[in-house]
Amino acid sequence: MIWDQALWNWTSPVWLVALGLVALYLVAFRRAKGLLILVLGVGFLALAFVSPIGVLADGYLFSAHMVQHLLLLLVVPMCLLIALPREKLTQWFEGARLDRVGQMLARPVPGWVCGVGAMWFWHVPVLCSAATLNPAIGGLRDASFILAGLAFWWPIFSPVKRYRLPPLNGIAYLFSACIGCTLLGIYITFTTITVCPAFANPVDRLHILTSLYDAGLTPAIDQQLGGLLMWVPPCSLYVCVIVSLLCRWYSHIETITPPNATAGLGRPLNSSTE
Repeated sequence: MIWDQALWNWTSPVWLVALGLVALYLVAFRRAKGLLILVLGVGFLALAFVSPIGVLADGYLFSAHMVQHLLLLLVVPMCLLIALPREKLTQWFEGARLDRVGQMLARPVPGWVCGVGAMWFWHVPVLCSAATLNPAIGGLRDASFILAGLAFWWPIFSPVKRYRLPPLNGIAYLFSACIGCTLLGIYITFTTITVCPAFANPVDRLHILTSLYDAGLTPAIDQQLGGLLMWVPPCSLYVCVIVSLLCRWYSHIETITPPNATAGLGRPLNSSTE
């Protein structure tokens, strides 16, 4: 039932956004390697709205709503930043004006507040329901997630190296973000308050509500599932990125270690007395 054709929104305007991003990238950069990552990010963007995730997130399931938001906040912006070519962007940011923008985005506190704060802000019950029921507010929310995600990931995946956090600082940045997501996930999972009232009494436009409830996805269980999704997947992603930062840190240490620093480690202890 979940993957029925009725639950696919093939006419979503997100296709225009996706095609526009690909066309803009081709005009600006013409890089095949980065294009593949961009297409992956654009695919996740389409998945968030065209697939049953997007349809069920539109007032039916809070858990689907949570998956959609995690894609928009974390996955899509990360892919967009990784796809940007380093050489080209480094040249662009040599200018004083863009350099100021890059330095501002490289500050970890604003980026952290954007990434973690966006989830907390849009899950205030009044705002969550308003964005779910009002398409204009919902569009503003979705755009804010992508922009907040770009600000959050910039200190980690900026195409210009000088704007990235040092690896150990980046690890602290992501670990604290994991704590922020965990606290929100725990609250949503165990609270008796309806986090998003719009999902407590959904309007059954597609006549699937009975099937969802029969499958066990009652509003209470659905909210608990949404809380777990807020809790586990983001921290799993952060852990993967932390591992990559550790590898980057180790590679940097290997690069700056003088060759003769380890050359003498294999010499006999009495070699100096011979």
